[in-house]
Formats: sequence, C-alpha cells, structure tokens
Amino acid sequence: MLTNDTTEIAMRLYENKGYGKTNGPGLYKKALFNGTIDVKDPCVKFVIDFYSYDDWCNSAKTNMQMQVLEQVTPERNKLYSWVTRYDTLTKQKTLVMGVCTIDVDALAVTATIIDTHSCIEEAWSMQARACKSTGTYNSPQLLATNSDLGAWK
Repeated sequence: MLTNDTTEIAMRLYENKGYGKTNGPGLYKKALFNGTIDVKDPCVKFVIDFYSYDDWCNSAKTNMQMQVLEQVTPERNKLYSWVTRYDTLTKQKTLVMGVCTIDVDALAVTATIIDTHSCIEEAWSMQARACKSTGTYNSPQLLATNSDLGAWK
C-alpha cells in the first residue's frame, strides 16, 4: 500500500552540464537536471534525470514505464524523471516503478516510488530550495528534504 511522506529522504538536483551535447551521432543529452534521492531507512539511493514531458515520454521502453505514462497528466513548466535504484556496491542501476517531477517555477517536487526489492512504496511532496554555491566540485543546485540532514550518518 502506498504511504505518504513517512520515510525520510533527501533529493539533490544538479544542473546537467552536458545538456545539449552529443552522446553519439544524432543522440543528444536532453536531461536538464540530474540528481539523487537518498532514503535514510532503509538506506537506498535512487538516480533521477529530469526531462521535458515529450522527451521523458519518448524515453519509455518497458511495459512498466508505459503503465506509469498512463497515470501521468502533462503539466506546463514541469520536468519528469524515471526512478532508478542505484546499488553503491555493484554500481548496478535498476529501473523501479515510479516517477519524479519538479515544477520549475515553484520548485515543488514530487516523487512516487514503488520498489518491492527495497520495501519502499511511498509518495512524497516537498519544496526544493536553491543551495548556496560553495565552489566545491559536487554541490547541488537544488535540495529538497523532509528531514534534518544533520541527523543522518
């Protein structure tokens, strides 16, 4: 059963520096933001890449993704992402049932993840905030969380 906002997460979004560059002949990098969703307990990391609705729809390849597309109504000024579980030990990425969105005007983010392998079936709605530029290599541009990150390990 899908629950709401009970599991602590942190969503970090990074501007895609490769946006518009080629990935090969006729293949362009179209994700405007790349990011991660870190779940505190159970300790799981998900990878997200935000696209315009049309580019996101055109990237659907599986029956599971087609089921998700049937449930999503396109909205103006929103970006969309599939959700992929990332195993930090094996570096393996596994697509899970879910979708993540961000309203680029209001910076409102939503994430719905159904990952039976990690026992996560949850939906979150949060407000993203711009991060201060620290000049460090991997500092995110946007952060959304429902938790105090200082309390995380």
